[in-house]
Amino acid sequence: MMLRLQNHGRGCTFRSLKYRKAPGKLSRHTGYNGEGEKPVLCKVFCMSRVCITIIFCCLAVIALRAQDDTFYSTRNYTAIDGLPQSQVMGILEDKNGYLWVGTTGGGLARYDGREFKVYTTLDGLLANQVVGLRFDRHDNLWILHPRGVTRFNGLEFKRFQAPQQLLTDRQMRRIYMLGDTVFMLSNSGMASKIYRDSAYYWEKPLYKDYQAWGSHRAPTGEICSFTSDGQFIIQTGNQKFMFPAGEEVGKIYNLFNYKRDVLFRSANGVFKLDIKNKKVEKLNWDMPNFVLLYDDKSDVFWTVSGSNLLKETTRGAEIKRDTVLKDVSIYQALVDSEGNTWFASDGRGLYKYYRQDFKRCSSDNLRGVMTILKDRDGASWIGTMAKGLWKIHHGKIRSYVDPKEPTRNTITTVKQAPDGTIWVGSASGLGKYNKEHDCFQWYTREDGLPGWAVTSLAFDGRGVFVGTGNGLSYFDGKTFTNYSTKDGLYTNGIWTILYDPKTETLFIGTEIGMNTLQHGTIGKLPLPEIVNTSVLSINSYRDSLLLLGTGGSGLMVIKPFGDLRKLITTRDGLASDFIYFAAPDEKGYTWIGTEKGINRIKLDKHFDLVENLHFDFDNGLTGVETNQNAFYISPKEKYFGLVDGLYEFNDHSSDRPRSFDVHLTNVEILYGEYSPRQYSDSTFGFFKIPYTPSMPPDKNHLTFTFNRVDKHYSKSVKFKYILENFDKTWSQPSAQDMVTYSNLPPGDYTFRVMSTNNEGSWADTRIAYAFTIRTPFYRTASFLLGMFILVGGLVTLILYLRVKQRVNRVMMLERIRQKEQDTLRKEIARDFHDEMGNQLTRIINYVSLLKLNSTSNGNGNGYANGHDLYTKVEDSAKYLYNGTRDFIWSIDPVNDELSKLFIHIRDFGEKLFEEKEINFRAYNEVREKIKLPYGFSREANLIFKEAMTNSFKYSGARNVALSLKRDESTGFEICFEDDGVGFATEDIEKSNGLQNIRDRASRINAVLRIQSARNEGTKIILNFKLTKTLKYGLAF
Repeated sequence: MMLRLQNHGRGCTFRSLKYRKAPGKLSRHTGYNGEGEKPVLCKVFCMSRVCITIIFCCLAVIALRAQDDTFYSTRNYTAIDGLPQSQVMGILEDKNGYLWVGTTGGGLARYDGREFKVYTTLDGLLANQVVGLRFDRHDNLWILHPRGVTRFNGLEFKRFQAPQQLLTDRQMRRIYMLGDTVFMLSNSGMASKIYRDSAYYWEKPLYKDYQAWGSHRAPTGEICSFTSDGQFIIQTGNQKFMFPAGEEVGKIYNLFNYKRDVLFRSANGVFKLDIKNKKVEKLNWDMPNFVLLYDDKSDVFWTVSGSNLLKETTRGAEIKRDTVLKDVSIYQALVDSEGNTWFASDGRGLYKYYRQDFKRCSSDNLRGVMTILKDRDGASWIGTMAKGLWKIHHGKIRSYVDPKEPTRNTITTVKQAPDGTIWVGSASGLGKYNKEHDCFQWYTREDGLPGWAVTSLAFDGRGVFVGTGNGLSYFDGKTFTNYSTKDGLYTNGIWTILYDPKTETLFIGTEIGMNTLQHGTIGKLPLPEIVNTSVLSINSYRDSLLLLGTGGSGLMVIKPFGDLRKLITTRDGLASDFIYFAAPDEKGYTWIGTEKGINRIKLDKHFDLVENLHFDFDNGLTGVETNQNAFYISPKEKYFGLVDGLYEFNDHSSDRPRSFDVHLTNVEILYGEYSPRQYSDSTFGFFKIPYTPSMPPDKNHLTFTFNRVDKHYSKSVKFKYILENFDKTWSQPSAQDMVTYSNLPPGDYTFRVMSTNNEGSWADTRIAYAFTIRTPFYRTASFLLGMFILVGGLVTLILYLRVKQRVNRVMMLERIRQKEQDTLRKEIARDFHDEMGNQLTRIINYVSLLKLNSTSNGNGNGYANGHDLYTKVEDSAKYLYNGTRDFIWSIDPVNDELSKLFIHIRDFGEKLFEEKEINFRAYNEVREKIKLPYGFSREANLIFKEAMTNSFKYSGARNVALSLKRDESTGFEICFEDDGVGFATEDIEKSNGLQNIRDRASRINAVLRIQSARNEGTKIILNFKLTKTLKYGLAF
């Protein structure tokens, strides 16, 4: 708890409190007022009845503390806490630490220290009435009902119900295990047997014709049953025998274990059952009460006397009996592995008797402890919220209360100066204790203090530093030197101060930051991690460090004049980030007070939290909320002030009980839609967790539930987890016991969990759960190899087909080329034959005629003039030469170009028409290079040579022209025209020469048009397109 300060006209005051000047100004030197009378607080007042009550209560507590070094308390669990029903018939603890509770009508409950998990007939129980509980050696839980039994293996329930006709007026009341056999006794004395999950028999005598009226398990494992006529039936693993108890025993009841022996009570006293020697021995014991349990570790008998629960301890011959519970019927007692004792009651729920960590050592009248001090003389000073200051020394209690100045009864801090002087800060001034007169001298704003409310004190050996709600002050015994925001303070609201003699520095915690005072100069200590946050507590730590408790930002460890700054918050495991105080002890622990209780932590050399225990209501701190300066920590004792009184810490760390291990409780796929057990060949543990399951790729949404049972420090249990091969770092400490991973990629994983133990440190035992998300078939090595082979085969096949296609095409082209070559050779042969054969024949004929003419001339019978024949021979030879040259030009592929074709035809025309002085003009409008198909140049050349020759011989033209241009479409046009006599177009069919021209045009896929009329000249036009068609093996 923290007093909130407000600034008023008179300075800083407490909310809801009115301040007025105390009557009679106190002399700071004598302690007397102006009238020579002692002031109110200089007297030890006569106590009222209330004060006397407080004194007696405190003395009683001190006396009790001297007699018993341990603190115990009892807690009751009912339906409010989650218990399904208040009639508890059986309790049992398992290997994981869970407490199993059987109720009458509410079913079965499982308690882990935090909550109850309830099982009923809806979950699989045979009935909701539970009579008894037992575990077998396979960790199966057997739940006894009035008319049957249920076996629970952690996952499934199996029910065994007795035949209705056998148990119409009887009920089962006892259950015990012997090896793999389950025995049940009914209230008729008959036994039922289940062996290896099969009902062996129902309602038969346990041994021969004897009926068993009670049974008990000995410490050595034997089952001891007794009959109504005083016989004992002993069952072991392989034998069963009976022996009489003896006549002196009488009626037997109340068997219980005492150390390694079995004792029982009868109407004639207490006896010892000697199983080995098959006899009964009477003991000289006075045990009048029914024994529920003997706690061997604590040497305590838990007994019942009527409706009272007693705790009996023996001290030599003396027996001490303490009444723990009254007016309650107890059925069963159980001491668990953590040292807690549990009691099953009829109608009052479940009780826990346990050792508390804290015990309140003040009465209900002393509440609101604000500050604690134990001075060098051994006196304890306790400052309260509204009831003044209390001093306890040598068993005497004195109270310092000012009835005239109520605000002065709110004590905020008490400190002892180096010279031994006790100084007190209150809501109305600063007090200095006068030991000789047993009174206080008070200083207020009128004496120079900057504010009324004093929040903290510190000493430098020469004077006292005073933190108030309205600034800082230094008192040297005579005058006050004040500091405020004008001098550099962040704010005038001072919460805490600490003086460091090594650096001669005063550290000041304010409402919005931290200041320093060194050699009279105020400085600022920048802490960006806690900017605009109140610093409520400053204490030294590890010589050169400071512990800062903040109002909302957690705990901070700093090196004041260095770079070290470590912030510890609720993310690291603290109960709250609102820190009232933080102080270290002699063992290296740091005690942290918050509004949610007290944390005890330990930091390693890197200032990481390695131990953390949280104490609150369950640990004895009834008020829970602490106060700012209310702590006293020493190696021998530790006291803390809370809003409801003073508490003492009970350190029983040397006798730390067992700490259970963290374990998995469930693994789910898609929030339980699928079970992972179907993907594993075995399970382990009570909860039947699947062992190394291998899940298919679409079952990759997993939820893990884990737990660690702690029935004493349940709120201190924290977990950290990591999924190896998925997470990069461990999670933050948290009480969350469940985590879900979705869309896990294929791979091998290990889920690891660690938890804190009952000391607050991380336990060595951890969960390492391995599982696998299988790779989809399309991503497996075999599938990829198969696909690689298939793709390789397809690629090879495609390449083979393409190569084959190319080979076939090459072969086809070769065949076409060969065919074209054959055709071309035939055409060349034909044309060569036509060109040269005709001319050579004419030359031969002319030569023959010349020979005949020469002979005739010699005989006087030939022609006298052979000049014409020589001329014809010469012409034929020239024609043959020109034809051969044209032929050779046409087969040269270099000349397969449209412009070269035009030039060749033009050159021929120029030489031809200049012989008759005919005007010849040539026009080429196509400038780009146009590739011509093979054979085109030769045919086109012959067409226009034929046309020009005919025009030269027969047209009688004066002018001729040759032109090349593009036609109106995408083709070309070669035109030859003259202005000669022309001819009738109907005579074209009769002309072999023109027909020959048409044939040549059709060979090159060209259109030949002849336009002529008599006396109007002739025009021969060749239109052609260069399309992508095969011609002589090439594509156009």
